[in-house]
Amino acid sequence: MITPSRPTQAAVFVSLVMMAGSGVFLASQYPVLSDILPVHFMANGYPNGWQFKTYARVLMPLLVQLALAVTFGAVAALLLSRPHGQHDREAADVRAAKTAAEAVTLIALIWIAFQAYAAIALVTMWHRQRAGLGALYYGLEVTGVVASVLVFARANLQFGRPEPRPFVAAHWRFGHLYKNPDDPALFVPTRDGSRWTLNFGRPVAAALLGIVLLVGVVGPAAILGFLLR
Repeated sequence: MITPSRPTQAAVFVSLVMMAGSGVFLASQYPVLSDILPVHFMANGYPNGWQFKTYARVLMPLLVQLALAVTFGAVAALLLSRPHGQHDREAADVRAAKTAAEAVTLIALIWIAFQAYAAIALVTMWHRQRAGLGALYYGLEVTGVVASVLVFARANLQFGRPEPRPFVAAHWRFGHLYKNPDDPALFVPTRDGSRWTLNFGRPVAAALLGIVLLVGVVGPAAILGFLLR
């Protein structure tokens, strides 16, 4: 494994602390919440739909945090996986992998922090028996989107332009798909050297695409199914 950067390590630590805090807070609030929780509200803010209190419902912000941590953590671990020796710890692809993993963990931290406040807002709404998570909730949501974009932009700048490699026709499929199982690098320059691409000779590349597909397709479907129950 490539040694993660200090910001990556700090993001992981803070994320774990926030998840622990959310779990303690929600567990402490569970006994004092009403046995029936308001889940649907009229235009005037009064509830007109309720559901029985369950641990899954009350702990939903923590479950979302765990899902974020597992998903983004798996991506970061795959990005940092590379068989290498002392001589190539500063290789360009190693730096690119560390940059990508750092961006992933920072974005995870942003949304884990948001869910920590969501837990407070949700419990407050249940106690008040009135609709609304508060202006701060929506302000933090917008802030999270902006912060995520900034993290992505910062990582894009840090990636820089890769160093071009000699062209080997046997390593390229369909003209632009790099596949070389003997190359330990996950990130490699494109044929023209203008940007980075993945080495599909490593199973890690397929695993990353699988996680992206799972999050992008299965994740929203699961959330929608829960909301429509």
